[in-house]
This record gives sequence, C-alpha cells and structure tokens, in this order.
Amino acid sequence: MKAKTLLALAIAATSTSLQASEINYNSVQAAYGSIDIGGVNLDGFAVDGSFKFNERAYGFAGYEKYSVNSGHLGEFNVGAGFIKSVSDKTDWVSEVSYVRTMLKDGGSFNESGYRVATGLRGMVSDKVELSGKINYTDAGLFGDGFGVNLGAVFHVNENFGITAGYDYVDRDFFDYDGWNVGARFSF
Repeated sequence: MKAKTLLALAIAATSTSLQASEINYNSVQAAYGSIDIGGVNLDGFAVDGSFKFNERAYGFAGYEKYSVNSGHLGEFNVGAGFIKSVSDKTDWVSEVSYVRTMLKDGGSFNESGYRVATGLRGMVSDKVELSGKINYTDAGLFGDGFGVNLGAVFHVNENFGITAGYDYVDRDFFDYDGWNVGARFSF
C-alpha cells in the first residue's frame, strides 16, 4: 500500500512541466563499487544507461554484480522516469521499474519485483551535477523496504563525466550500504 501511494504521488507531481531543464538524460555509464551486507564486503561493477523520450519522460536500464569468494549478488532493472522541472537547473524525478535480483552461493536463487523512487537531480554549477532519491523496493523473497541513493557527476566536458555514488538499502531480512565510482558518456 505504501508503494502504491508513493507512486501515485510521484506521478501526479510530475504530470505537468512548465520548462525544460539543462540536465542531459541521454547517457551510459560504468562504475566500480563495493557494498557491505552485515559486515561482509562484496566488490563489483555496475553498468547503466538512460534515454530521454520527451520533455517529461525517460527510460533507463542497469545491471550490477557484486562478489565475495564464490558468492555473487546481482541485480537487473529496467524502467521509466517522469520529469518535473523545478528550475532551469533542477528536476524532480520519479521512477518506476522492474527489478530482478539474483543470488549465487552454492546454488542459484532469483526473484523479481518492483521499485518506485523519487527525488531531485540538478546542476549546482556548470560542471557539477548532484542527485538524491528515496526509493521503495519489493523484491519478493529478497524483502521489501526503503532506500536512499545519492549521486554526483563532475562533467569534464559535454560528453564525459566522472561519477560517484552512495546507496543505503533497508529491507526485511538485511540492510546494506555501498559506494561506487565510475565514468559517464553523455550523448
């Protein structure tokens, strides 16, 4: 019920947009990262991308995989985002996505679910972009709960940027926090 209410509020808030922002939603990026689940450190990578359909909507997809010893934790997501320009340099974004989580540790286990997210994305200077979102994920047997995502991009030039991010996830059976650094190509 909480997720449906959050999604309805996010879509209603982004249903009208008065102006276009300067933020580029057309990009691909790759990052190295590490997550800590209950004192166990997993290292890995993430790749993702997004494409703006029009002034109000964009699509996105991503894959991340973290490993420790012979165990792997991975997640695939694909979804749509909705944009409401707050100013010429800041957007309020709301997203809904399909999520598939995979665990391999002596056996293989997969579970599908969904995620809704909302937050701000903005240019704080000509070169620096910051973002912050809260999300709710229901990943079946992997649990459900809220999380926070913080991100930064230093735009070296119009096409290339250096990224950094932090995630915190609080689910029924576990919580984790993680960080990542990478590179973005915008087109």
